[in-house]
Amino acid sequence: MRKTIWDAVTWFFGPAHNERFAALLLQLADTAVGCAEHFRKTNGQDLAGIIDYEHRGDAIVDDIHELLDNSFILRFDVADCMRLTDDLDNVIDGMRKVAFHIDIYKPLHATLRPEAVEMFAVAEQMIDTVRELVVMLGSKLDLARVREKARSLDEAEATADKMLADAERTLVVEYSPAGANRLHFIAWVKLLELLEGTTDEANHCGQLIMSLARKES
Repeated sequence: MRKTIWDAVTWFFGPAHNERFAALLLQLADTAVGCAEHFRKTNGQDLAGIIDYEHRGDAIVDDIHELLDNSFILRFDVADCMRLTDDLDNVIDGMRKVAFHIDIYKPLHATLRPEAVEMFAVAEQMIDTVRELVVMLGSKLDLARVREKARSLDEAEATADKMLADAERTLVVEYSPAGANRLHFIAWVKLLELLEGTTDEANHCGQLIMSLARKES
């Protein structure tokens, strides 16, 4: 079997750092999945619980940064690894921002509008897909499989964009009459925008892993 340059480098330096990076990134993805599940189960009302997930994610990110800073050579470019780590961390940070917003406007968001619940369902599914992509980093990336997952993230992001636009149109109509509570309007629009931002971050992760797969193919 023909040896590639990467095979030779791995044989000489050992796979430890690459395996450690893949394992830590999977821990970070698992934290994002756990955070999303907790958010859904608590209807976004448990700010302390979400912050706890964020702190767990931050600790893993610190470990990854330390690993990358002290690795002589890696399977992927260090800058790409840093971007992927930070984008995945941003997914968790995005959920924390949503939880903060809900907590600030708690009297208005005690019960979430169906549009918000539906948008978070899209975000949660996207986070699950990102985890599936991160699992693939543990071995040589299959470009066709990665492309399929990345395409599903693009489609979900487009769905989230449309959901946001439709929801904003509904809110404009609902709160246009004289005497309508403008604070309610602002609170709901901001919440939906924050939720959509979480889907953006998840899609960024997919795009980065797609880029890694292309470079490796």
